[in-house]
Amino acid sequence: MANKIESLRQERKNIIKSYSAKNIENTYIDSEVSKTKDIQHVIVSEIIDESSDTKSFILTSDSSKGTNELAMFKAGQYISVKLNINEEYATRAYSLASSPAHAAKNIYRITVKRVRNGLVSNYLLDNIKVGDSLTISKPTGNFTYNSIRDEKNVIAIAGGSGITPFMSLALAIEDGLEDCDLTIFYSVRTYDDMLFKKEIELLNKKSKRVKIHVVITREEKEGFIHGYINKDVLAPAIKEFNTVFMCGPKSLYKAMNTILSEFNIPRKSVHYENFYIDYNPSNIETYELKVILKNDFVLATCKSNVTLLESMEQAGIKAPSSCRVGICGFCRSVLLEGKIKMIGSNMNKAVLDNDYIHPCVTYPESDIVLRLDI
Repeated sequence: MANKIESLRQERKNIIKSYSAKNIENTYIDSEVSKTKDIQHVIVSEIIDESSDTKSFILTSDSSKGTNELAMFKAGQYISVKLNINEEYATRAYSLASSPAHAAKNIYRITVKRVRNGLVSNYLLDNIKVGDSLTISKPTGNFTYNSIRDEKNVIAIAGGSGITPFMSLALAIEDGLEDCDLTIFYSVRTYDDMLFKKEIELLNKKSKRVKIHVVITREEKEGFIHGYINKDVLAPAIKEFNTVFMCGPKSLYKAMNTILSEFNIPRKSVHYENFYIDYNPSNIETYELKVILKNDFVLATCKSNVTLLESMEQAGIKAPSSCRVGICGFCRSVLLEGKIKMIGSNMNKAVLDNDYIHPCVTYPESDIVLRLDI
């Protein structure tokens, strides 16, 4: 086996040497990605201001572009929005915040919070208008309730825009699509930062199976918990058997794991959603990036504080991606040459030993030669 792997590596090196630099107008990957059946075309039918820096986009199917109906989904799944911004390709994953029942009416809802220096969030919030067309993926993701695996008593802990997948689950329960009892603890800085105010108020008034506790950290307001989610706040919702879902910043996960251990809730009963990569190299270096496609290659640059996926997108390559946090495997590619730092990928050792990487969570530490695995 070792000889076979070494032979394959030598073959890859020979492939690299056989290419010469040239400008590429239309690459193989561009044409292949554009043909994938994962794509859906939608129209923005409504935009809702949730807070000063957050909007919800109501999306409907665009039959004029071949999407006659939207794909169904489970509460907790996400879609990826695919954009071309100033000749730079980009995708971002957003949890569906609507009930799965709405998909049968060709309606999705995503909620976008502005991210400082965020390419896609700023573009969506500042440029997209009602009537505009968007290209999105079909729903995917495993941050969902599973009646075989999970307990009936579900506790959801959300920070900021992390409320979105839990809003979908709450609505799914009300629509009879999920069979569990849900208690949401939703942490925000101020009342004005709170998303889905009307929906939360309505659910708390009418639902028998959903309860949402809003915890405000930086101000006191009547009817809301002031402070932080702690053991005393969670205690009334804890039963003999529990399943916990968490969505928010990593600081929230760390604090909650300590508290949950005091309730003897096992780690296998706690599920996380994460759309963030936390990596800040001490020195920022610039390297050469060579991306080999089926018939051609692209020469570009990459920086040590930018993922290889983002570097490819900045070079105009429509590289495949979905979750962008090393989980789904859609971007899996072959590292032919170079030294890298891969953050939080779920790849197993057998895959890594064959030089596969997830560019969405991979940072360069030298010049890189990469082959896209499509």
